[in-house]
Amino acid sequence: MYVQLARAIESFIAREELKPGDLLPSETVLASENRLSRATVIKAFDTLLERGVVTRRQGRGTFVNARPMERQLPELTSFSEHVHGLGLVPGSTLLSFEVLASGDRDRPASAFDAEPLLSDQSLVRIERLRTVGKEPVGIQRAMIPADVAESIGLDEPAAADGGYSLYESLRHNGVYLTSGEESLRAINADEHDASLLGVEEGVALIEVVRNSRDADGRLIEVVRARYLGTKYLYHITFAPTHHGGNLEETTRAGLRSGGGLAAASERMLGRDE
Repeated sequence: MYVQLARAIESFIAREELKPGDLLPSETVLASENRLSRATVIKAFDTLLERGVVTRRQGRGTFVNARPMERQLPELTSFSEHVHGLGLVPGSTLLSFEVLASGDRDRPASAFDAEPLLSDQSLVRIERLRTVGKEPVGIQRAMIPADVAESIGLDEPAAADGGYSLYESLRHNGVYLTSGEESLRAINADEHDASLLGVEEGVALIEVVRNSRDADGRLIEVVRARYLGTKYLYHITFAPTHHGGNLEETTRAGLRSGGGLAAASERMLGRDE
């Protein structure tokens, strides 16, 4: 029931074209008008809170949150290109810039170690705090071969430019990324990352590791990024691998509410008015 109610609330937000910061109906109102227990409504709001759809303000109520940035898989674009494509303003703060020689104790293990022609080469590692509209959304740690960095003019002053885009710089200098592989996992923010992102330790993060190659198959970039789970959303479109039947079952649920907002046209679970 709480899952269906959460979906109905999301539909209500979209149908009424509610904006970030708009107040949603109270738990009491939703429970009464949809003939549900208050505990069910609270759990539905908790579900939406975890997904970043709503936010709670103590003593004030539950409000619509800014939608997470949705990213399609697969999508070989940079952070800056993706954010610009959403009509938002990307930015960054340089946290560190290092040149790591082969055998350097501070050189992290990566896909470069498995490349015969690259394992003995120096790497440039840049660590940046990525922002959207000046709000921190993730930490990005990228490594590229030192000779590539030199050829595209990537030095510390360039990396410190808040509008610097590595992919744009590569293309401008004739280096085109044509393939890559990406893996995602869920982690919790440690004390260091939580401090940089301005959140509590243990907050859910999405860790993304991407290895990108040029047209000749050379490994050009290894990125390990950690994004706030409430700010970043990966979207996967897939098709069934078996014949017959649908993978998706559509639940049609409306939401009725007063609470100062326009009433939706249908009630929870299709009950008659």
